[in-house]
This record gives sequence, structure tokens and C-alpha cells, in this order.
Amino acid sequence: MLGPLSRMLLRAYRPGRMSALDRLLPAQWVAPAGQVEVSASLVGDLLRHACMAVPFYREFAREQGLDPSRLTPADLPRFPLVDKRILQDRPDRFLDSGAPPEDLVPNFTGGSSGVPFRFFSDRRALEERKANDMRGRTWTGWKPGDKQAVLWAHPRDNRESRSLRGRVLATYVHRTRTLNAYDMDAATIEAFHRELKAYRPAMMLGFSSSLAFLAEYLTRHGLDLPAPRGIIASAETLTPEHRAAIEACFGCKVLNRYGSREFGVMAQQCEQVGGLHVFTDQVHLEILRPDGAPCAPGERGEIVVTDLLNRAMPFIRYRTGDVAVPGEGACPCGRGFPLLASVEGRTSELLVGRNGKFYSCLGPRFFGHDIEGIGQMQVLQESLDLVVLKIVRGPEWTDENVGKLTGRLADLLGGVAVEFVYVDAIPPAPSGKFPFTISKVSPFGGR
Repeated sequence: MLGPLSRMLLRAYRPGRMSALDRLLPAQWVAPAGQVEVSASLVGDLLRHACMAVPFYREFAREQGLDPSRLTPADLPRFPLVDKRILQDRPDRFLDSGAPPEDLVPNFTGGSSGVPFRFFSDRRALEERKANDMRGRTWTGWKPGDKQAVLWAHPRDNRESRSLRGRVLATYVHRTRTLNAYDMDAATIEAFHRELKAYRPAMMLGFSSSLAFLAEYLTRHGLDLPAPRGIIASAETLTPEHRAAIEACFGCKVLNRYGSREFGVMAQQCEQVGGLHVFTDQVHLEILRPDGAPCAPGERGEIVVTDLLNRAMPFIRYRTGDVAVPGEGACPCGRGFPLLASVEGRTSELLVGRNGKFYSCLGPRFFGHDIEGIGQMQVLQESLDLVVLKIVRGPEWTDENVGKLTGRLADLLGGVAVEFVYVDAIPPAPSGKFPFTISKVSPFGGR
């Protein structure tokens, strides 16, 4: 009964968001050439706006002798790369000097480091992002008004969802049940199981590690749940092992998505569960080598984002610190967006070898998914010469594992010292994420 009512309430309470969704749903089926045209138009509009209205880019255009009114998408590579540090130093220089104060919505992102970064978005951009998030959720078979459960581990988001206003909106408008996954244990998961069994969500969304932890516990203890239509794994890199555990437990497809607090959902798998569709009507992504050149399909590089929506504080060629592999070809689903072959985590989650190559730590070829007795593990690369392994030992742990893990690291990185630190638990970062690998040696540090 609440489904049709919730859809009516969404239309009444979020008219801008629902109007944007009405436009975005058919737009996904535009052919690739049409998607390129739409994206190019948005890039050109953004560059012209930034160089006319934003102090940092006005100064850049003046120094480069550029006429802001004549800028085109072809000029984008001339713009400087920026990162969080540059924006933090002088945030006022990146704000639209003519934006009405009431239209500036502050937000913060701490990332895994927990260092807060304050930025601003305009209200129209925020509603467009929410609509795009909803578009991605429809790829599971969910539709507005259907029940959804969110397994989330960011403390600030969970505090907001517990407010009276948040609970009313979640229950009657968004039909969302949020489960706090920041600090999960057996008692928490038992409570989640009871709640999900009674609630019967059509779709689930959550931190990848939280969904996997829940799935592994339920499977191990023989606890069943009604299968949702689909699950979206977000906020962390989805490993093959996590995907397999979630799919085996819930009996439905798991779609990987890539996003951030600054830009919302940027790319997501569809029901084909292949590459991730890049939402080119929201963002323009470049995948760059360490020397700044564009990556070829199949080549790993850093994601650089140009936000096509936020005019209040434009992000142009923003270095995310995330790593992806560009794809090629079209998806069989028929959507016209280009593809990422994979998203492989942050540059700080890559191990760097003495030969200068960098390695994703997600595959079983290194990380001991075949080694018994590892309850939990975290890898810290201090330097090219030292790697520290934090390990929560399970009952099957033996000293032979030390030699196995040391050998795998040596094969991967060359001559490297390995230090083992045994702990009772590995807590999440302030963001609620569990970074499996933390490297202080970045392959992109010189750019």
C-alpha cells in the first residue's frame, strides 16, 4: 500500500529530483555518439562559466591568454590538475563569486584519512545527483516507492538518518531502512537479520565489506533471508571474494558502483554485471598514466574528474587518488554510456614494486584467501623496503603462514622486509571503511 503513496509523496516533496529522474531514465538509452555530444556541450558550458565566474579560473584564463567566451571542450586538457590540498588552501578562490549564499550547500569529506575537506555544491546539482543515484538503483529492478535497505558505515550519515525528520522521510517518502554497519559484531548481525527478514527490501545497498561480512556470517550460521531483486556494492572496492560471498548468500546479482561525496555516483555496473557505465551526463572522467598521458583501454591509471553539474564550486580535472582501467566497446544492455573495465581502489591502496610497477592487492594470487587462519588482515607499505602485515589470527593459524605471505610479497615487490603485527581487531577508518591496503609509496606522487 505504501508504494504508490510514497511515489506521490516523492513527487510532492522532491519535485526537482523526480523531474530530473524523468529526464535521466530515457537519456541512458541515447546512442554513444549522442552521449558524446551531450557531454561535450556540458564540458564547454562549464569551462566558460568557470573562467568567467570563478577567481582561480579567471586568473588562469588571463595568464594563458584565453577568451572565456570562446572556450570549447578541446581546451580541457590545458586546464591544470587540482587536488584536495589545492582546494583546501584557498577554497574561496574556487567559489562562483556571483553565487547567492543561500544556494551554497556545505559538505565535508574525510576519506579514509579522516581529514575533513569542506566544499560547496549548488542545490540544483545536488538534486540532479540524487536523481542519478536513483537511476542507478533502477538497474537492480527497484523503482521509486519500493522498499530498500542500506547497510552503511559512515558515522555522520548514520547520525543524520536517526533524526526525527530523517526517520519520517525514510519511512514514508524514500522507504529506506538504514542499518548502522560501522561496528558490526555477532549481536549486530543477528539484529540485522531479524530486521531484514521482517522488512523484505526490494533492493539493498551498502559498503562492500559490510555486505560481505553480513553475507559470510549469515551463510556460516545457516540464516536465510528473502532474496532482494538486486544489491549495489558501494563506497569500497568490491573484491571478487566479496562479490561471491554476497551473491551466494542473497541469491541475486551484485552491481558494483563508483562514487564519492563530492560527485555522487560516477559509474555503475548494470544488470549485465560487466564494465561500469560512466555517467557522462554527470561527470567527465580522464584515466591518466603517471606521466599525465591518457591511458589506453586495459591500462590502469588515476581517475581525474571534471564535475559537469556543480557551478557553485566547479571541480575541473580533480585528482581523486582512485585507480581505474578504461574499457572499450559497448555494453550488451544497449545503454550508450562508455565503460570502465574496472575500478581498483585508491592509489594509496596499491603496492609499489622496486621496478616501479604497481599492483592491486585484491587478487587471491597474493592475498592469502587460500591460507587458513587469517581472521582479518591489513597491509601497510611503509617504503619500498618495508611492508607491515597486521593480522587477526584465527584458530587455524600456523607459523607456516609467515613464510607463505613473506614469499608472495617478495615475488610481487622484489627484496622487501616483512614485519608481522598480531592484533585482536582491525578497526575501521573514521569514514567507516576498512582499507585492506595502505601504501605510503604512491606511483602517482610525482605528477
